[in-house]
Formats: sequence, C-alpha cells, structure tokens
Amino acid sequence: MTISFWGKNGSGKSTVASNLACVFAKKGMQTALIGANRFYGSIQYYFNMEVRAEQSLRALLTGGDSFSINEYFLECPTVKNLYIASLADSDDCAGYRKIRIDSILRFISLAQKSFSVILFDCDESTEDPFSMYGLTLSDNVIYVTRPTLQSAVFAKANEPIISGLQIAERLTTLLIGDSAAGGRSADDSILYIPFGAESRCRILPYCNEIERARGSLPPIILSHSANRASARYRKEMHSLADALANPLSP
Repeated sequence: MTISFWGKNGSGKSTVASNLACVFAKKGMQTALIGANRFYGSIQYYFNMEVRAEQSLRALLTGGDSFSINEYFLECPTVKNLYIASLADSDDCAGYRKIRIDSILRFISLAQKSFSVILFDCDESTEDPFSMYGLTLSDNVIYVTRPTLQSAVFAKANEPIISGLQIAERLTTLLIGDSAAGGRSADDSILYIPFGAESRCRILPYCNEIERARGSLPPIILSHSANRASARYRKEMHSLADALANPLSP
C-alpha cells in the first residue's frame, strides 16, 4: 500500500505522515516513510535522526544506474518496523530537479516490493518530478489543508493538477480544523474542502502540541499527553489507518 501526502507546504503534511507511519509500524507492518519535501526537512527531526548528504534521496536519484534501496532507508531508532528515507539539510534544491526519471520509477518499485506500507511526504511544487510521480503511483492520496485563505487559493490554483494526474478518485481531504484558523468551528471549516471531496473528507483536530517548526518534537502518537485534543487526534489517526488498510470495510 502506497500513500502520498500533498498540500501547501506548512499545512501539516509531515506531521500527519509521521504520525500515520507510527500507527502502521506499531501494528507490526514494515513501514517506509519518505520525506520528499524540498524546503522543510521535518521527517528526520520527528524521530531524532540525521540524514547525511550521501544517504539522502538526492544522492540516490541523481546518482548512477545501480543502487541498493537498503542504503537509503535508515532504521528508526525509536519506532520498530519504521524506516526513513529523506532529503538532507545540505541538499541543493535546484540540483534536486535534475533527478533521473528512471531512478524515480526504480526507487518506487523497489520500495513497494520491500515494505508493506509506503508513505510519501510530497513537496507542494508541481515542478518536482519525484513528488508528482509519487502522487501518480500511490494507491491513496491524502490532501492536507487548513481552513485559511492561503490554503483555499492554493487548492484553486492546483485543481488542474488533480484532474491531470487522474487522482481524484484516490484522494481524501484531511482538514486540520477547529481552532487552526483563529477559532473557526468545524462546521465553518467545511467551506474550505477543495476538489469536491465533501464525501471523502476527514476533519483532524488541531492542538498546540503539534504546532511546531521542523518537527522538533516526537510525533504525538509517541507522546503520553492526555489532553482532549491529542486523544482525539490519536483516535482519528487510527481510524484513518484502518480505513486506508481496509477500504471495503463498513
């Protein structure tokens, strides 16, 4: 099962992808989490890891014809069954655009053969071929958004991408609602669901403890907070994981 997370950078994609990866891994599934976001190197920080330049996705995808996927997936030290592949802080984003399409396809194919669940934290840019191929080749696409004007503008501008990639039927909108936009209620947040996805939308609670830059704290799934928002967040993550793993279940 391959799942991509897409949306405006800063919408919470990395946070959602990291927490959902923990849920799948804790269920005993061999899980790969791929950080393809070119400007926010959050993934490794959530798990207190460092991805060096020679281990990064850019090194793999701009290199030669031969590579071993085991060299680029690092075993997470804090979560059993979880493996991380990501860009490094030192990666040149402009150079990253020179990645080879054949390397992208081979990498994704090898990852799908090696892991039960693959989660792509995609970049917002439609010029990023790795993220666009990730979206196209995924079984499910999670569009992460917030009830803000900026998110609404981004969604409107990218409507042609949803149509062009032919992913509308595989797309679920995950709206980070409640107080995420200055106290708007969940009912008001419904107005910000893009792409006609009202029947395939989940509203994820917002809570202060997951509002952070560069993933400086562990995923909330791994914490022991007992506040109401985080408890509901955990419940929604488990529900989403079950729905993705068992799409035909009632």
